[in-house]
This record gives sequence, C-alpha cells and structure tokens, in this order.
Amino acid sequence: MTNQISKESIAESFSQAAKKYDESAFFQKIAGNRLMERLDYFKLQPKTILDVGCGTGYFTRQLKQKYFDAEVIGIDLANGMIDFCLGQSNSEQYICADALQLPLADNSQELVFSNLTFQWISEIELLFKELHRVLKPNGLLLFTSLGPDTLFELKQSWQAVDSHKHVNDFLDMHDLGDAMLSAALLDPVVDNEPVVIGYNKAIELMRDLKNIGAHNLDQQRNSGLTGPGVLRKIEQEYRRFQLGNGELPATYELVYGHAFAREQIPLKYHEYGVEL
Repeated sequence: MTNQISKESIAESFSQAAKKYDESAFFQKIAGNRLMERLDYFKLQPKTILDVGCGTGYFTRQLKQKYFDAEVIGIDLANGMIDFCLGQSNSEQYICADALQLPLADNSQELVFSNLTFQWISEIELLFKELHRVLKPNGLLLFTSLGPDTLFELKQSWQAVDSHKHVNDFLDMHDLGDAMLSAALLDPVVDNEPVVIGYNKAIELMRDLKNIGAHNLDQQRNSGLTGPGVLRKIEQEYRRFQLGNGELPATYELVYGHAFAREQIPLKYHEYGVEL
C-alpha cells in the first residue's frame, strides 16, 4: 500500500466522526448492505461472529438480528466508535482493539465480517494471518475493501490544481487475493464493481469524507488550509466528469472478498512465516 497513515491518525479521525458518521455514510451503507446480501450465498448459522472495524455498529447490530442466537463481537481501533456502539445496543459485545492483535482465542469465530476496513491496514498479510488464527476450521471470512480506482475523479481534479496528495491510495484486489493465499486461507475469491454516488458539488463530497473520518490522512498530504480560490478550481476541474443529469460522480471501486479457514492452521506459520 502506498498510503503512509499512522494508526493513531486513523483512530483519532474516526473517533471524532462517530456521532455524525451514519448521516454521511451513504456509500458505506450500500457496501455493507451488499455484503450482508452475500451472506445468504453461504447458508450459514454461525454461533460466533466477529465484525472487524465495526465503526458505529450499524452492521454489527444487523448481524445480531440476522443470527439472533449468535455471540456477536464488534471490534474497532477508534475508542470513540466503541463508545458510540455501547450507547446504541447491549445485545452485542464491543471491544477497542487493533485488528492485527485481536484479543480473542484461536479458532473461536465461525464468521469474520468486515465492511470497508481493510483498506486502512497496511500490513495486509499480517491481518489475514490474524483473522485466520481466530477463525474456526471451515469458518468464513467475508469482507469489502476499496480498490485503486476509488475517487479517481477527485484525485485527477486535485492533480490538475497542485502536486500535493489529497486522496488516499488503496490496494489492488489481486494483492488482497495474494495476501489471503499467503495467510494459508482456503479458496480465496475477490471481485469488484464500481459504485457511483452523485453530488451537486465537489465540496459536498469532500464534506462527507470529512464527516465520516475518511478524508485524506496520508502523512504526505498538504496540512495547510485550502482557500476558496483553490476550491473554485477544484469545482471547475471536477466538471469534466459531470453526468448527463448534471451531477458530479464519485466513483468507488468496491472490492469483495471471501475465504475459508483450514481444518488445521499450519503450526506457528504466523510466527515464522513457514507453513508446516
């Protein structure tokens, strides 16, 4: 991944966004709803479920409703998100934790679900190995992430204005597939589709990104204030992509992935990098 984003920056940004997140998370809800629909392909009745990067718990609560008898745990790096979750429901468990160091036992989860979290994690191979560790044999990992074509309109508009980095970069879906194979997960599958959200102005898109904590967090970004003259230039550049109905498209490359845990996870491979 080409992003240079610290975990502290991610946790702080999403903690600050917790109370307003769901109001602006249009695309995030579309992605999560489509991921929930894919669960029906697998005919599961899991008794233990982990939601990685649970955010406000919007889909954690849906998972509990869908699998009412299951123990559902939501984990997020942002304390503010976990605090928000605890104020919404007590039917699920919520833990503030790093996805690379889950406070869960080996082979304890029958389903690991994650909506739009993996794109924020740079050590993707370590992530998949950790998720494999907590999955029960034949347990399912099901997730969405973002591909490199995400927000290409906004990225190109900024590139026409200055040389600073304004839009986060994300991994290609094939890299995610390779990382799942490296983690010894079985039958990994990845696919993608474009999802387009329409806006009247580019500034509305940028405001939504800020409201959900998903604005540019890269350490290479320009940390100065953006003046009105620059914003006018961005609006002008963005008009190159205008749709027939007059809206400005914000295109997300939505990546889906799933894989299964092995019957027996190779002993200590996550410590030594060797499959036995």
